[in-house]
This record gives sequence, structure tokens and C-alpha cells, in this order.
Amino acid sequence: SDGKNKGLIVQVEFYVNENTFKERLKLFFIKNQRSSLRVRLFNFFLKVLSCLLYILRVLLDDPRARPLSLSVLRSLIIWVNRPLPLWALQVTSLILSLWLSSFYDCLCDGNVWEQVLRIPFILEMISAVPFVITVILPSVRNLFIPVFLNCWLAKHALENMINDLHRAIQRTHSAMFNQVLILISTLVCLMFTCICGIQHLERAGNNLTLFDSLYFCVVTFSTVGFGDVTPKIWPSQLLVVIMICVALIVLPIQFEQLAFLWMERQKSGGNYSRYRAQTEKHVVLCVSCLKIDLLMDFLNEFFAHPRLQDYYVVILCPAEMDVQVRRVLHIPLWAQRVIYLQGSALKDQDLMRAKMDDAEGCFILSNRFEVDRFAADHQTILRAWAVKDFAPNCPLYVQILKPENKFHVKFADHVVCEEEFKYAMLALNCVCPATSTLITLLIHSSRGQ
Repeated sequence: SDGKNKGLIVQVEFYVNENTFKERLKLFFIKNQRSSLRVRLFNFFLKVLSCLLYILRVLLDDPRARPLSLSVLRSLIIWVNRPLPLWALQVTSLILSLWLSSFYDCLCDGNVWEQVLRIPFILEMISAVPFVITVILPSVRNLFIPVFLNCWLAKHALENMINDLHRAIQRTHSAMFNQVLILISTLVCLMFTCICGIQHLERAGNNLTLFDSLYFCVVTFSTVGFGDVTPKIWPSQLLVVIMICVALIVLPIQFEQLAFLWMERQKSGGNYSRYRAQTEKHVVLCVSCLKIDLLMDFLNEFFAHPRLQDYYVVILCPAEMDVQVRRVLHIPLWAQRVIYLQGSALKDQDLMRAKMDDAEGCFILSNRFEVDRFAADHQTILRAWAVKDFAPNCPLYVQILKPENKFHVKFADHVVCEEEFKYAMLALNCVCPATSTLITLLIHSSRGQ
């Protein structure tokens, strides 16, 4: 009796927690892919808008109109000219951005201090809180605020937005694309921070424009160093030293990760070209472990038909290519027609590499000599579900070893049970009955098209 009551209490508490107001907000703003993408896109827009408004404020500012006394030179770093309409736009965008970030932090589970001490939240506070103070104290409305640091918040929002975009459209880019995007955005943020920082500090020195600061940063970071434009006062010189040290630490790490991903991708076979996928016909062979007998049976059966001579075969296998498979794929008959990619059909990134959505068909085969045939069918079923979810329009040809497992892949276009065809096809001297049947079905399907 006590056990039953305890179970009921747990179920009621779980039900109540799932229907709280916070859980409903989390379900809409975080777990819902499309709404989360819209909110993050709006947040990214606010960050970029704040940077653009900072540039506009700099273009409208003219410190040369003031007398150049010592006190004014010092005040040039602390105070700026900020028109009232521009100030109102900056206040609105930054307060909205701060509220949106705080709202997301409240919805996320975790320690409060961990959320507060995060670098993005600290940058939000540095940018937005002084503007809130200017609303309360109009006398400090022209106080300089480093709004250009929002470029780093825009970079952080862009990375989150790309992740939500992948989830919303049920597609994903490769890790190489994501790393290149991070590298480019990091470089842009470093340059933008250095440009805006030097331009502002040099208001009390050379009075450089944004273009002059851009020219100096490009010349400096490219190690050319013409020396015709240089910072004159020590704060701007210190900023240049800091930014160079940061670049020497951050950029090599990014390049190292990019080079590592490039070598790993080349080691795993790279990508099948999108241009080739759209201009030439190819099929994808998905296997959990590529045995030499399975490979030979498939290639012999596949390229034995004249209608399939112009097809390419992309092999997607999670294991590394062994010596026997490598020797077979070096045979001139198949060297230019067979492409080996190391990857799993359970990962969207690997399916994207094989251009599964453009393939003429996908063969999911199992080795007929498997000892544990039920385990082999379970792997086949999982791969079939993953491929169907990623590329629903790609014809799916599945080989099942046990007849009772055919029910789990009934969504496939063609399903062949190896045990059902075994004795009938062996009487016709067919070496690999299931593979031969699936390839014949592919030929009839392509002929119908």
C-alpha cells in the first residue's frame, strides 16, 4: 500500500512540475525549435544594431570642435557627443537585449552564480547598466560606454542561432563549417574591438577616424607595419599591446582546431561533392562493418548491370578502411566509381557528407554470415530510421536477416529478408540473393522514372 501511494505521489509531482508557468515558458522559448530560433535571431539583431549605432555615434562625433586644453584632452576619453535620438535608440536596444538575456538565464536550469559570472552576462552588464544609469541621471547622458563590446555578444548569439537553425530545418552543417564560422567571427570581433578602442582613445591623441583605425589594425595584424599611422598616447598603445597578445593566443587555437578538423575529415574520406551529387547519379551503401565478402558481392552485383555503369557508389561505414578493402577499392574497375567515407548513418553530419538527400537510393545491408543476426537487424533498423528521417525522399533498400524484424522497417521502399530468399535463390545459382534482389529493384525503379 505504501509503495503504491508513493508511486502516485511521484507521478502527481512530475505532472505538476511539467505544467508550471516556468516549464511552459521553457517549452515555448527553448525546447520549441522555431520559436527559439526567432528569439535568438531577434537577440542577434539587437547586438548588431547596438554596434551599428555605436559606429553612427562615432561618425556624428567631432572632438576637434573643442579647445585642446589638458582637461579637455582627458575628458575626451570619458565624455562623448551623443545626440538625444541616438541615445534613445541605444537605450532601447541595450535594455531589450539585457532583458532578453536575463530572461533566458532565468529559464535555464543551473546555479545562479554560474549564470551571473558568465562572460556574456558580464559584457551585457557593462554595456547596458550604464545606459540605465543615464536614464535615471540625465547629467551623465554623454558618458562614454564601450558598446562596441557587443560584437562578442553578437558572435555568441550567432553560434547559438546556427545551432537552433540546424535543429529547426532538420539539417546540420559539418563541424568544419562551424569551425570556419567561429574563426571568421572571432577575427571580425578582434578587429572591430581594436578599431573602436583605438579610435576612441586617440580622440585625445591623433584624432583618428574609423577608417584610419581600420587601416592601422590591418597593417599591424598583417605584420606589414608601415608606421605612417601610429597611436600617440599610452592608453591606446597599451590597448594595441593587449589586442596583439590576445590575437596571438586566440587565433592559433582556432587555426589549430580548424587544421585538426581538416585532417580528420581527410582521414575519414572528406565529403562527396554537392556538384557531383546534382550532376551525376550515386547510391549510398550503409553498413556497420564492411567485410570484404559483402563488398565484393555488392560491387559485382551492382556493376554487372549495364544500366548502372554510370553510377557512383558512396560507402558510409563507421570503421576505418582495412587493408583488404583498400586493395579492392584500388582496382581500376572500381577506383573511380567507389568512394569510401568513414562515418555513421546515425549522424546527420555524415549523411550530409554522403549527400544522402541527392542519392538515387540508399542500401542498408548486413553481412549474411553474422553470428548474432538479431543484433545485426537492430543496427539495420536504427540506420534505416535515421536515413528515412534525414532524407525522406531517398529510396530506401533494406536487407533484413530475420523475417520477424521486417515489421520495423515497413516504411522502407523495398525490404528483402535474406532468410526468405536464401533457398529459392540458391537454386538459381545466385551468390548473394538479397543484394541481387535489391539491385534489381533499383534497376526497375530507375527504368520507371
